[in-house]
Amino acid sequence: MGASVIRNAPPKPRKGSIKRLKARTKRQEAKVVKSVRQQCVERDGYCLIASRVPASVAVLLGPCEGPSEWAHVEEHRRFNTRGQAPEDRHTTNGSAMLCRAHHVAYDSHEFDFEAFSAAGMDGAFAVIRRAA
Repeated sequence: MGASVIRNAPPKPRKGSIKRLKARTKRQEAKVVKSVRQQCVERDGYCLIASRVPASVAVLLGPCEGPSEWAHVEEHRRFNTRGQAPEDRHTTNGSAMLCRAHHVAYDSHEFDFEAFSAAGMDGAFAVIRRAA
C-alpha cells in the first residue's frame, strides 16, 4: 500500500484583516441604509398604515402603537435578500415605515401588501388582511 500525501492549498492573499473588511462592508451598507430609510420616513411618516392606507382599512388593522420601525416588505424581506449588494437589498420600493404594532402584525402575516406596479411601495398598493 502506498502512502497518501495530503497537500494543503496555499492561503489566499488578503487585502487586510477580516475585521477591517467587515467594517468596510458595514460602512458602505450604512450609507445606503441611511439614505433609503430617510426617503421612506419622508414618504410614509410615522406609520404607512396611518398615512397612506384608507381609514376604513386602517381601522381593521388596529391603532398605531410604539416607535416607528423600518420594515422590508414583499420579496424584499430580509431573509430573501441576505448576501445581496446593499443597493439591491435596501430600496424604497421594498421598504415601508410601520409602527411597532403594525410591524409585528406584518411579520406574523396578519396582513400583507400587494403592489400594483413595479414601483412597489413607491406606487399604488393594496393591503390584504389574512384570516385569523
